[in-house]
Amino acid sequence: MLKSLHDLRSLRVLILHPKDRDAEELAAHIRRIGCQVETLWPPTEEIPLRAQIVFFLFRQEFIDSAMLKMLADRASQITLIGIVEAESPFLIDALARAGTLAVVTKPIRAFGLLTSIVLAHSLTSRNKVSSERISKLEARLTNLKRIERAKSILMARNGVTEEEAYESIRRRAMAKRVSMENICLSIIEANEVFGP
Repeated sequence: MLKSLHDLRSLRVLILHPKDRDAEELAAHIRRIGCQVETLWPPTEEIPLRAQIVFFLFRQEFIDSAMLKMLADRASQITLIGIVEAESPFLIDALARAGTLAVVTKPIRAFGLLTSIVLAHSLTSRNKVSSERISKLEARLTNLKRIERAKSILMARNGVTEEEAYESIRRRAMAKRVSMENICLSIIEANEVFGP
């Protein structure tokens, strides 16, 4: 997330647009803002990893399902800003499917460009933090389920209480200096191999 507008100078912007006057004007406006700018045309199957913000011309002849999938797959890593010349149901759908966070219209104007960059980049940063949180919570939930399954196996196999099963897992983990999740996974795998 941008802490201040001074952080804009560290942003690397890629413009995917045919090399014409509009692309030149957009690059000039972005340079005046202070960002590092690179232009690329035609678009490749992979967006260069160095790009943080990508301006992409959404024109029907440039867009296919493979391009939309590639853009959507990178949505958690880049800030995608669409460039449009007109509105149509196809383009609106393409903008949404690609994970576009802001839109600028042609002809390109300086007004609103800075706002679009800052807001879209902030949204990308927030989405990234949320995705990381969700991943951690999903991993934690998976581990909790694994612990519950391992406790159930020990309770059924050894005739112990839930607390005793948990303590047994904890002691084994400490003795082997591994996580409880690893011990639980071993118990579950052994149960699958050898049966109840």
